[in-house]
Amino acid sequence: NKKVEESKRQLRVREETLMEDLIYYAFCAMAMLGALGVLMVRGYVNATMSMLLSMLGVAGLMILMKAYFLGILMVSVYAGAVLVLFVFVVMLIGDRNEQPSLLKKIALLVLWVLAGAVVAFFRPDLAKYAAEQSPEAGNVLSLAKNYGYSLFTTFMLPVQVAGALLLAAM
Repeated sequence: NKKVEESKRQLRVREETLMEDLIYYAFCAMAMLGALGVLMVRGYVNATMSMLLSMLGVAGLMILMKAYFLGILMVSVYAGAVLVLFVFVVMLIGDRNEQPSLLKKIALLVLWVLAGAVVAFFRPDLAKYAAEQSPEAGNVLSLAKNYGYSLFTTFMLPVQVAGALLLAAM
């Protein structure tokens, strides 16, 4: 009886691991294919939709690694606000058609093959390791408070440098 229960438990663990791996690869495919779509499609609106797909894939990966706050932030801020702003600006400015050269297409293909090799090398083991290392938070507000505290204490200088670079880029 104990052997049967133990084998059932091991089967459940294997099924859960398989499902996590499949979800991980689905989110990786969303992120990679969305980014590839940004580079390869012709219209700006289509490129924006590809970027949305890529951002949703990255947000899904963040949620898989139990970084819920960053995943929701990615969807709400970047996918919700920045992409909508981008679509409006592109629609106001207009569309210019440019044809990428053959050399650019070959370089992009090589980069995507290398990116695929990196994903295949790290596999879901990286996401599982990150999930095991992250502390469980009681609620989202305490998690947001921890992010804010870290940003204004430990990472104060990098945040200020990033802000100055963004200001200079405007």
